[in-house]
Amino acid sequence: MTELKTLIGTVRIRNPIILSSGIWGSTYSTLNRAYKEGFGAVTTKSVGLNPRKGHPNPSVIYIPEIKSILNAVGLANPGYDAFSEELREINPDVKYSVSIFGSSSTEFQQIIQHMDNNLTGNTPIAYELNLSCPHAKKVGIAVGTDPNIVYTIVEACKVRTKVPIWVKLTPNITNIKSVAESAISAGADAIVAINTIKAMMIDIHIKKPVLGNISGGLSGQAIKPIGVRVIYDLYERFGSEIPLVGVGGISSWQDAIEYILAGATAIQIGSALIDYDAPQTLIHNILNGLNEYLSREGKSFSQLRGLAHE
Repeated sequence: MTELKTLIGTVRIRNPIILSSGIWGSTYSTLNRAYKEGFGAVTTKSVGLNPRKGHPNPSVIYIPEIKSILNAVGLANPGYDAFSEELREINPDVKYSVSIFGSSSTEFQQIIQHMDNNLTGNTPIAYELNLSCPHAKKVGIAVGTDPNIVYTIVEACKVRTKVPIWVKLTPNITNIKSVAESAISAGADAIVAINTIKAMMIDIHIKKPVLGNISGGLSGQAIKPIGVRVIYDLYERFGSEIPLVGVGGISSWQDAIEYILAGATAIQIGSALIDYDAPQTLIHNILNGLNEYLSREGKSFSQLRGLAHE
């Protein structure tokens, strides 16, 4: 069996497969279950300063012909105070990161400080800054496409906590490298890419947009080539300067290998879980595939990273 323990900066996890934000991470029980079934680490749903109802239904649409999801949930969450109480119940053995969003550096700082104070003894492995949600006003992509704002937010978070700061970027931007560079300059410990892509559908029978919010974000297999390209470009620019966590359309060990060859240190999986009653089957298939591939290639997992650039 190949060694699949993975180091993301200073964070060590048992394998490179991470549950992405927004799928299962709304309760401590689902986070515990996801980790028990084999994820190397798990990510919570994004949490903000105040409770948020999100957008009207329909807010999640599965598109079977492209095995993808169109969603405009709108960052629905109970607020950081209530959610921190939920997180206190996570099994202490679970490696988890907390996804957070805000409209200013002050909001991010307030959430992080509260989490640090309330999660003593069960500290997350990272805070993942959601600077990339494409369907919520004044947060996410609204603050994540300006390099100066990104720098200010990341820098403010770094001085507030000793927990690593991971920054999740949007592909809905002309030059993602400039935003990544600002995040790295401000002290980001890892870059997570990509979030969903702006998209919409129209029902041709009622002649109206399908989503209650009209437009939303597309995830799933349809966006994998875009995610791979972004990771490739970021690795081309930054190399081993910072860990890259690849996310977008991963549903097999072959997909995972593509991301690692492009330059990812680890990967996140989300939408692919919709095809499984339990994530264990998917995770085991990917881990077994990775092991067999590495054995055939005669390489360790870390040696695989970025080989598509050679």
